[in-house]
Amino acid sequence: MTVESEFRNPMDELVVSNVRKLTGNESIGINDDFFDIGGNSIVAIRLGQALSKELGIPRAVRVIFKNPVLSNLSDALNGLVADKA
Repeated sequence: MTVESEFRNPMDELVVSNVRKLTGNESIGINDDFFDIGGNSIVAIRLGQALSKELGIPRAVRVIFKNPVLSNLSDALNGLVADKA
């Protein structure tokens, strides 16, 4: 696990801050794998609900399972938000 002081974009910060809050692990970085850092299906559902609500996109939990590395998750969410606009 690595702590990254700089994020590539606001979505990185949003994803990492939500994962940190839900797992209680402040040392999570953008290149960590959600499941390797203690994420599980229950936490994934909670994260998906939080991201769906905050970003106004449906079914974010599916994106988590398809993109467990947080940087990839961030990129996928950015794509969904752009498609929504």
